[in-house]
Amino acid sequence: MGGIEITVYGGVAGYKSEKNEPARQPEGEIGGNRILLEWEDRCWLLDFGTRFKRVAKFFEEYLKPRAGILGLRDYLRMALLPPLEGVYRDDLTAHEPDLWERYRGDPHYRRVEALDGVLLSHAHLDHSGCLGFLRPEIPVYTGLVTALIGKGIQDARGGAAGPDLEVSYLAPRQVKGSGVLEGIRGMRVQREHFICETAPAIAEALGRVQAFWCDVPGDRTTLTAAPLELVDPERMDLKFWRVDHSIPGSGAFGVRTPVGWVVYTGDLRRHGHSRWRTDDFTSAAAALKPALLIVEGTRVYAQESIAEPEVQAAADEEVGKSDGLVVADFSARNIERLRTFHDIARARERRLVVTTRDAYLLEQLHQVDPKIPHPGSEGLAILKEPQGKIDSWERGIYDRLASNLIDAAAIRRAPGGYVLCLSFWDISNLIDIDPPGGTYIYSSSEAYTEEQVIDLGRLASWLRHFNLRVVGGLPGAESGPYHASGHIDGPSLEQLIETISPERILPVHTEHLDWFQARWPGKVAVATYGKAVSLG
Repeated sequence: MGGIEITVYGGVAGYKSEKNEPARQPEGEIGGNRILLEWEDRCWLLDFGTRFKRVAKFFEEYLKPRAGILGLRDYLRMALLPPLEGVYRDDLTAHEPDLWERYRGDPHYRRVEALDGVLLSHAHLDHSGCLGFLRPEIPVYTGLVTALIGKGIQDARGGAAGPDLEVSYLAPRQVKGSGVLEGIRGMRVQREHFICETAPAIAEALGRVQAFWCDVPGDRTTLTAAPLELVDPERMDLKFWRVDHSIPGSGAFGVRTPVGWVVYTGDLRRHGHSRWRTDDFTSAAAALKPALLIVEGTRVYAQESIAEPEVQAAADEEVGKSDGLVVADFSARNIERLRTFHDIARARERRLVVTTRDAYLLEQLHQVDPKIPHPGSEGLAILKEPQGKIDSWERGIYDRLASNLIDAAAIRRAPGGYVLCLSFWDISNLIDIDPPGGTYIYSSSEAYTEEQVIDLGRLASWLRHFNLRVVGGLPGAESGPYHASGHIDGPSLEQLIETISPERILPVHTEHLDWFQARWPGKVAVATYGKAVSLG
């Protein structure tokens, strides 16, 4: 029996330093998961996400990697991508034929001869955001909802998307005379996505969304389509389980290897409306008696979690107290939170107003899960924002859902009839609505970076300017249970790991490796960036 190797290129576990205390090893990383799992004849990537912490160390909103014209150059030189020759697109190095010669002496360099595919746990960009750099023939294995979210987000970015955002389909590049890259006008190539769910309802939904999947908005755009395909993961010695997380469709994977089953949790929790999914996964994974559990540890020192029903109760109380406009701020892909505010709005005889981007995605997700509200339903409205050029994807929303469009003037006339879903990036709509006060419910996570702190400070200034009463995690706001984290707390995670009872544990997506080592001494495999951990 042979062994296996696991090499972590993002989301590495570590120790977070206390103030004025040196770290025992480089600080861990929340997100940016990229895990290479390989043995003699197989090689899988477990996620391939954006390392936001690393990106923020060198770049910001107006200083970005030049992926659109320089392909891999900035990403490799600034260690935003690992130097893995053989996995990246040839068109992104066509202008620099000697690129790999410069990296063959790098301590993290290696050549990967064949990659079976990417096992994609969910559609958050810290797990999926770098898929566009991979060779187009490398397939993705995932759940149906995850595939649809990836495509919907990319469609709505339109021509602004570069190779760093091409999670569903690629825009091939060619060399310009000036020695940089440019996209080949109107050409798109879709990456194969295999759906690892076998329930009859998924097969039925696949037929309803296939036309959406195999089409790219734009009158002059041609897509080389790769229709979604259902696969039985067990025929490939894989298992896929849906889990509870803050984005729908999230999943965990099991991979049969020469040393036994390797189970990868992705991101998960046990305090959402779908906690039963995580419990079912835990029981199924325990039955495999895994040799290794690769597990997230974002909130290991949190002793408890706010549950989604608590968020709903607290937000409902605030909506009930308000006679004017209510604005709800939460992540655009937190569909569970959207359903929470949809229920609140209906109970309070208000309409939930979403952006056109929200509507574009909801339209497809409703085809998979009827519990997700359709943007054309009676209880929803779609905000028609002032704009010049209308992109093709948005024009389709205007055409198909015209009866549910609403503009700022209509909201201004009767602000007490609406709950408006906006975030900081949509906040300029307040100028058009010009509400006479109201309530702003901040239902997102707290700031983790200096840039996020600055953004939230700006948001607070906007809300003071429009005299909105603020609750939630903003400066000067009334605190309360207005947000449920997407990540499992320490006691629940400890119970999960004890139940699964793996032979070894490899923590990722955490700054607290010590938490794992204190509880399972001798069982914790410690990964460092780019250095293989061998088992067997």
